[in-house]
Amino acid sequence: MFKHIKYLFSAPAASLMLGLLSFLLVIGIVSSPEQTFQASLQGLTLWWHIVFPSLLPFLVLSEMLIAYGLVHGIGVLLEPLMRRVFALPGIGGWALTMGMTAGFPGGAQSTLQLVQQGDLTPREAERLTWLSHFCNPMTIILVIGIGLLQQPSAGYWLLSIHWISGILAFLTITSLGNLVKHKRNEPSITARIITTPNSSLLRRVRSAIHQAHIRDGRSFGKLLGESVSNAVQTLMVVGGYIIIMAVMIHLISSYIIPGVSSSYIAGLVELHLGAKALTTITTLTPIVQWSLLSFILGWSGLTAILQSITPLMNKGVRWFPFIIVRLLHGTYAFTITFILWNPLKHFVHNIQPAFFYWPNYASDLSQISGMWSHIPLMLGWQGFILISLLLISWLIVLVTTTRRSP
Repeated sequence: MFKHIKYLFSAPAASLMLGLLSFLLVIGIVSSPEQTFQASLQGLTLWWHIVFPSLLPFLVLSEMLIAYGLVHGIGVLLEPLMRRVFALPGIGGWALTMGMTAGFPGGAQSTLQLVQQGDLTPREAERLTWLSHFCNPMTIILVIGIGLLQQPSAGYWLLSIHWISGILAFLTITSLGNLVKHKRNEPSITARIITTPNSSLLRRVRSAIHQAHIRDGRSFGKLLGESVSNAVQTLMVVGGYIIIMAVMIHLISSYIIPGVSSSYIAGLVELHLGAKALTTITTLTPIVQWSLLSFILGWSGLTAILQSITPLMNKGVRWFPFIIVRLLHGTYAFTITFILWNPLKHFVHNIQPAFFYWPNYASDLSQISGMWSHIPLMLGWQGFILISLLLISWLIVLVTTTRRSP
């Protein structure tokens, strides 16, 4: 029996199952080409209006700041916070900031860039990927808060719960797995600079920036070209995931699990399409709808999980713990939203199920307003979050110094 179970997870069995799924996918596409085209167009619209503008400037900016060493300098300043709270190098604070502002897979891409430069070990990269996997704030505020729930304040509440539950999920997993007491075989450049004795903070920041920039060595023109090229290539892969998942959701809802159940399947597969499908369920009460939206945001969908974890798997990052963290993130988000429902409904007025307000969005994703005009606002969010993390890091240093003084 165990031999049969072991075979199901072997490489030949996986290849056979993937081949069978691909064959069934082709049959489904051929049997309903018009509906499949509309589903793929829906995914393309979602990618162009929301995902592409949300990620492109941040991915380009991230690679350039890492190459010039500014991220390493920020890492020195964030070392107290990241080390004491998350047991990660300070430079990981940049990936956390990227995840909280650009959304997935922005945090994972920043982590990948840091691993490629030798600033993170595989285990640090794995845990940083767990921590930095968040939904784009503008998606929560604009698409879900204003679009789905017709309440801007609802988006801010969901965003706060999303961030808090994500951090709680990370701390829970690292505590249960005893991963905080990890050993680093190859300290990062940031760690080596910090441990330099008799070095002032400003000198450590300057040294980190200088060493990282020398190590990269690319000119501005080459760096800009490669940054744009890498960002666009990454986004093309992301777009492919979204489009093929949109087609799969259509086929599942049409042939395998029709009806209300397909809406929940959509939420497990793709966040935006799942949120849209959730609005078609007319039997949900507001508290259940909010809680399910929080769960979908925490889980993030199979599409986002593949976008984040696939590029890092050849760097030693494991997929199973990442999925466990995402499930815990969604569970925490669902529970917190459910518990806080009574106080929340006093702050958010006239809460009703989304289908009463937004029939157009529920039926057509082409009604989504693009995020191109919100790029300055998202950059402002990034600056705000980064400054907040720096202030928390400074407070940790201040409290630690005060306690040590007689």
